Amino acid sequence: MTAHAHSPSWFGIAVSKLFIRVMFRQVQGWKRDVPSRAEGFVETASDGSKLEGAVLLANPAKAKGVVLLCHPFLKYGMHYFFENGIDQAFLDQGYHVVAFNFKGFGRSTIGGHAFADDVLSIARKIAREYPGLPIHLVGCSFGGYHLSHALARDASPFTSAVLDSVPVSVRSYFTRGPLRLAMRWISGSRLAVPTGTCAIDHSLKSVHHLPIAYFYGLSDRYIPEASVARLSLDCTSLHVVGFEACRHLENHKKHRDQYFQEIFAFFARAESHKPVVTA
Repeated sequence: MTAHAHSPSWFGIAVSKLFIRVMFRQVQGWKRDVPSRAEGFVETASDGSKLEGAVLLANPAKAKGVVLLCHPFLKYGMHYFFENGIDQAFLDQGYHVVAFNFKGFGRSTIGGHAFADDVLSIARKIAREYPGLPIHLVGCSFGGYHLSHALARDASPFTSAVLDSVPVSVRSYFTRGPLRLAMRWISGSRLAVPTGTCAIDHSLKSVHHLPIAYFYGLSDRYIPEASVARLSLDCTSLHVVGFEACRHLENHKKHRDQYFQEIFAFFARAESHKPVVTA
């Protein structure tokens, strides 16, 4: 069993679940129905969480693949992508879009202790329902942080992953108040790996043969240049793109054309190198 697959004790799981409920309360409880253009679903994750999600279909006969969107640490959860028109950009290029709320966000329940489980559970749903299509991950901030840890557990379902505005360490994001103290404690404890609070380079450096892109704003206070340099050294195959004059989560807002051009070119390169397995 690898370090990434290590399971904490029952006490560790209990502490982690309590941590999620108490410390993430500020972004939990907000609910909204999926857009009328989408089809809603509820998927039971491997840890028992009931995950609320939405599917938006491109032309089914000509679909290039499926994009799985992982949302940032905001109360809006998956609706962040709908409000910013990110889903439509992928649909326009012929990709089905799947978005979901991590456990504790929206109507998703808390059945376990690791957000990486959520990513892999939704990926398995996609693989069942859209066999043979490439699956690309796009994670913003918090969502990208936990998809990084999901890849360390199992990267096999995916064709590529794009990390947008993802702090290398949780300590860079939570810098004040009780969350800072709690994150410093848990990210330095034995619970760091199983709960996904360890730095992302800890996970990504063990992921081989999967194309991974890392987008960050050059003015993002949560992502110091030194952390990007360290990440690049630890993960030598990473495709790194810096966006001028962008703070946290501003890349797709201030440089929308460049942002999506980079993503679709990256997808195309990844698809050309990974054969699609038909059912």
